[in-house]
Amino acid sequence: MRIAVIDDEKGILLSISLFLELEGHIPITFSSPVEALKSINGKDVDLIILDMRMPEMSGERVANLLKANPATRNIPLILFSAHESLNEVAERVGAQGILEKPFQFEKLNDLINNFVQ
Repeated sequence: MRIAVIDDEKGILLSISLFLELEGHIPITFSSPVEALKSINGKDVDLIILDMRMPEMSGERVANLLKANPATRNIPLILFSAHESLNEVAERVGAQGILEKPFQFEKLNDLINNFVQ
């Protein structure tokens, strides 16, 4: 699977990217939500993992823009954050999964496996 990961923390991007590669996936990382929105195309990405707290633009705003775009609206979306209302935000934006920070890679893998075809 080609998996886009959007998070402003470079250490998290690196660790998730390495994990995804080890699991046989192709990670596409973005430290800028604005760049992610410009680059992600529905044909190029199978799953999006999106942080909720970023300085440039909130994850909720990014999720809403992804779901409003016909090219990206059907890409499964996993939200991750330490935000206490993560479930509520996921419901509002139509996300297919959540991952609470700090997270375990086993839990991330379980979530990803829900979308492997």
